[in-house]
Amino acid sequence: MAKKNDKTKVKISPAKGRPMLTWVGKRPLKVVPALPAQHVEIFNPSGDLRKKPKDIWQNWPDRYPKGGLLFHGDNKEVLAHLLANGFRGKINLIYIDPPFDSGADYVRKVQLRGVKGTAKIEGETYTLGEQIQYTDIWANDNYLQFMYERLMLLKELLSEGGNIVLHADSSKGHLLRCLLDEVFNAGNFRNEITWKYVKYQMGKIRQFVDNTDRLFWYSKGADWTYNLQFQNL
Repeated sequence: MAKKNDKTKVKISPAKGRPMLTWVGKRPLKVVPALPAQHVEIFNPSGDLRKKPKDIWQNWPDRYPKGGLLFHGDNKEVLAHLLANGFRGKINLIYIDPPFDSGADYVRKVQLRGVKGTAKIEGETYTLGEQIQYTDIWANDNYLQFMYERLMLLKELLSEGGNIVLHADSSKGHLLRCLLDEVFNAGNFRNEITWKYVKYQMGKIRQFVDNTDRLFWYSKGADWTYNLQFQNL
């Protein structure tokens, strides 16, 4: 087996923010292999992006066409690939909606010909007409390490004036806020935005309904972009 060339490895800056969260198996992310990524599709610029001056693309890596890029694969590997191929320090805004560690399998219905979708195979949890899309069941320490590594990579992609917004719920939001403080520095916390939605509870209720999610907004540095929001009266 050929030894990987040093050029295929991406160096990651250490997290220096405080306080620091600790969990079993916590490992700093120092170097990540940058493997080839499967580029699936490009979305051409539209709307306001077409009207912008051409110089907004001046720092765009030559390897990829200008526009929205869709990759297929493990997001950690894709992030490392982007860092190794010209996107380090180039991204102005990152929004992520990571797993919530909800403790559930997410299933979709599948139409089958000649077979009733409600039939089950012995020993299986789901019917023949159901297919697991993804599993959101984690050991707590594994979840924190998963998020820690990806936040470290995302920080490397952000420009000095860039912002990151992380979507979370009440189950892991408090822990993710600690991770963000460690990776991006607590002094770069900008806002916690509360998103309220309608949710009904049935049966015996013994607590307030949990009907809010959180958006944690951090900047990479002191020179972030914020556009004032106005509302017509």
